[in-house]
Amino acid sequence: MQFVFHAEAGAQSLVLEGESFTHIFSARRSRATHNLALRNLRDDRLYTYKVESISKRCAGLRLESSQIAPNAPRKHTHIIWAITQSKTIEKSLPSLNELGLSKLSLFWADFSQRGQSIDEERVRRILISSCEQCGRGDLCEVEILVDTQSALEKYPRALVLDFGGKIISSELGDGTGIKLDSGVLIGAEGGFSQRERELFAGREIVAFDTGLILRSQTAALTLLAKAL
Repeated sequence: MQFVFHAEAGAQSLVLEGESFTHIFSARRSRATHNLALRNLRDDRLYTYKVESISKRCAGLRLESSQIAPNAPRKHTHIIWAITQSKTIEKSLPSLNELGLSKLSLFWADFSQRGQSIDEERVRRILISSCEQCGRGDLCEVEILVDTQSALEKYPRALVLDFGGKIISSELGDGTGIKLDSGVLIGAEGGFSQRERELFAGREIVAFDTGLILRSQTAALTLLAKAL
């Protein structure tokens, strides 16, 4: 763990409790003499706190120092991903976060599995935990859109990842190739329906140089890896 998230990090004193307290003082068996690094994931500061008191369920902390220590992705990347199984999305979140995804827009596509639900608070907790582990100092933005049409209307410059498109080269995101800052639509398992493909008229279609069928989460991770 690179730091501990606390929404009130920056305050002169605060209380650490819940899962963070359990992990720090039970699982890691940290001592009261150890200083703790905290972030609030809203600013670029890393706050150092001294442990003043420990009880069975919480610890009292006092601010010792703070420093400007930005650690955010250098490039803005945006994936617009059709909703698949919620567990698939949740399992992919840590990797997407580590690869520097700036914004994740989830939308209901024709081939999305109905009956799925996205627990936005759980998504936030997963992303926070990932930031604590990898050291990322900002939080990936997540939104949910009602359908494909809404995604296209909100992001008129977004590309579409689909068969038969322009082959994505190794220069992705370097200023001469395809960029992810305007967003890239990725379909659910099964890709896009014919109705959706008709909506893509006038859009730039991109594709990977492979004859293999990729799972949607593999496609998302590959796009981000190419943008590093």
